[in-house]
Amino acid sequence: MKTSIYYIFMCICILFVFTSCDTKQEWWDSGVSSPYHDCSIMEYLRTDNYNWELTVELIERAKLTDLFEGQVDTLKEITFLAPPSYSILRHLYDNGFENISEISQEECRELVLKHVIKGKHLKEKIAFRNPDYLITDTKQNSYTEFTCLGGNKIRVWKDKSAWGGVPDVGPETMFIYSFDAQQNVPLATPDIQPINGVVHALNYNYVLGRI
Repeated sequence: MKTSIYYIFMCICILFVFTSCDTKQEWWDSGVSSPYHDCSIMEYLRTDNYNWELTVELIERAKLTDLFEGQVDTLKEITFLAPPSYSILRHLYDNGFENISEISQEECRELVLKHVIKGKHLKEKIAFRNPDYLITDTKQNSYTEFTCLGGNKIRVWKDKSAWGGVPDVGPETMFIYSFDAQQNVPLATPDIQPINGVVHALNYNYVLGRI
């Protein structure tokens, strides 16, 4: 079995090498072009095994399915900073696990809740960074901060980009900084919108738990 998971891991690593150079934030092609999904976050994740199979397993192992189905009265809407299956597979491999059932329920719960924010927070509501300062600079005065359900604090912001040589008219890109990990969190696709919140998909090179 260890040989099998190692083979799968190495195949994905090879694929990752050929795709990781593109850091643009764009919609993952899952067969649906619209960001809107007439289902719960949990149901949405279950429709895309390629990106979310292990993410679903992690949530189920953590006994947090109700949260992602919108069935918790105090958390009818959530924002999920979603780690993809690849990040979870790498976490398994790095820790000598063969499957998620080997991780304790408590640890799974901690991992999942570090990626969940109360309420629905879309990209359009996130503040633009003051471009004169880095996001961690004490003089930085424009950003949006959240405390996740796991207790970790993050800082989220948007930057403007140039297009056709004209400053600040290109795509608006969203970023996440983790105070716990003291590093930026790689984001792939923002604003996937099931009915009980929003999913901001993290990049394949995100290290699970480093948020």
